[in-house]
Amino acid sequence: MADKRLWILVANASRARLFATDAKAEKWDLIEQFQHDESRTKPVELFNQADNPNAGTLHGPVPENDPNGRRELEHERFARELSGRLDRGVDSHAFDQVVIAAPPAFLGMLRGLLSTRVKQRVRLDLDADYSNLPARDLPDRVPVL
Repeated sequence: MADKRLWILVANASRARLFATDAKAEKWDLIEQFQHDESRTKPVELFNQADNPNAGTLHGPVPENDPNGRRELEHERFARELSGRLDRGVDSHAFDQVVIAAPPAFLGMLRGLLSTRVKQRVRLDLDADYSNLPARDLPDRVPVL
């Protein structure tokens, strides 16, 4: 039987890294990096963008005087992007299981957006922000075996 292919997604609301490893988890290979600068925008700057016609929303209109709501929408956009990437990985049979590490609020948002196909492959999810750790330190923090 072939080794299980494992993906590890280490993310927060504005950046993420996707790694791959095998069942032995001896070496993590970086597959892709993601950056969502809009999630890092300060609420006051989002407030100034309120009349931007390209600032569409995912859950209906956000009041123009709610910059925190706009920031939350950017977090959700990024979570959808990551969820979509995991779906494409399932489609291409690129992984058998996935481990996800993200801060609690973003992890909860991401969990809610994962398809059933991806949820069935989640081996472990960790509510921790390891997105700023060097890649060499991640295997010590994220248990994949």
